[in-house]
Amino acid sequence: MKRIRSALGDAGLPARRPVHTLLAAATTGLLVAALAGCSGPGAGDSGGESGGDGAAQSEVMSPDAARSDAVADAVGAVGLGDAAEEAVDRELVTTGSATLAVDDPFDAAEEIARLVEEAGGRVESRDEQAPTDDEPGRASMTLRIPADRVSATLDALDQLGDMRDRHVETVDVTGTAQDLDARIEALRTSTDRLRELMADADRTADLIDIEAELSTRQAELDARVAERSRLSDEVAMSTLHVEIVAEGSPAAQARPGGFLGGLTAGWSALVSTFNVVVLVLGAIIPWLALASVVFLVVVGVRRQLLARNRLTGPPPAVEPEPVEP
Repeated sequence: MKRIRSALGDAGLPARRPVHTLLAAATTGLLVAALAGCSGPGAGDSGGESGGDGAAQSEVMSPDAARSDAVADAVGAVGLGDAAEEAVDRELVTTGSATLAVDDPFDAAEEIARLVEEAGGRVESRDEQAPTDDEPGRASMTLRIPADRVSATLDALDQLGDMRDRHVETVDVTGTAQDLDARIEALRTSTDRLRELMADADRTADLIDIEAELSTRQAELDARVAERSRLSDEVAMSTLHVEIVAEGSPAAQARPGGFLGGLTAGWSALVSTFNVVVLVLGAIIPWLALASVVFLVVVGVRRQLLARNRLTGPPPAVEPEPVEP
């Protein structure tokens, strides 16, 4: 028995040791794998932070940045970026008006003309009225000024006197300009094609028809080109109307608002209407006097004729002689 136990013991120990060793190795491997799995995301993050490639950086990009890129892509897809660039090329027509109260309207008009010429513009029209016993002098000017110098010119005018009012209006004519450009391009293409057809025409009838159509298209092209030139001039050179009045004149007085302003405007309208009526009557009275004289002469002649007819009387009636039976 001892020998058997000893043999079993000696033989059993070596038999059990490999099993325990395998179990320990498997357990250690599972623990290492679990630890590696837990530390995996942190390692991935640290790798991304430590300078991964562009794809890894785009994956860890913040949601706001990704949303901004998506919006930018959408804007580019619908062409809003191009529209923003085209907005710089808008064509605008600027017009304005102002009333300037000064001591001497004539001197102010000379100074305004000088300022406009220095700004690169021109005086398109100028009207001056000398002072009278009833009204002081005044002047009015129509100025053409470069579009980018309108505000500066108005500020310079304000330095010459007291600006009572100023009004500036801007109209977008980009659509009209684009339409004219398209029509001009189409007409030019059409006229060029007609000239080619006219050069290749063999029959006289075809040549006459083509020449007539070419004349019509050329006239329309010239009209469109002239219209486009006027529009370009209005865009490049703004129009400004300036009324120059003397200080203390009714036109230089500030216009009150509210009920008092309405009452003043109504009274001014009534006085203006009365003046117009008086002017019309003054123009009609001489004609009425002439018509009255003619009427009196006609009536007098008629009465004289009637009186003469009464004096002469009708001729006596001749009675027929009686016939004897």
